[in-house]
Amino acid sequence: MNRKRVALLVSLIAILLSACLCALAKEEEEVERTNFIVEVKEADTGQPINQAHLTLTFREPGNPARLKRSKSISYSAKTNSQGRYRFLNIPKGTIRLLVTAEHRQSFGKEIELEKEDQVVEVKLRKPQPLL
Repeated sequence: MNRKRVALLVSLIAILLSACLCALAKEEEEVERTNFIVEVKEADTGQPINQAHLTLTFREPGNPARLKRSKSISYSAKTNSQGRYRFLNIPKGTIRLLVTAEHRQSFGKEIELEKEDQVVEVKLRKPQPLL
């Protein structure tokens, strides 16, 4: 009689454990993603800056059910002639954007991605002379 109870208890625990792991895996797979658009312009004139260097860094969520840790991902790109670039399939949440261009001051900021096709306008200034 005790063996049957132990076997039943072990079976119930195994079923509950697998249900929990499946729920965790499903939760991790459903990370919301979006596209992120960067527009880089000259601060004084509003003219687009072509070939500005963009670096986007974020943490890719892990999956505890698969024993995967979160990892840092970094993408690099350059703006087009309209000063724009679209990063595709980025997880919503906190990202870090770094923008550099020749003969301009650099720009760096943490941004919270919350909307679909979120647009961030970056205005770069010319360097200030040293006194």
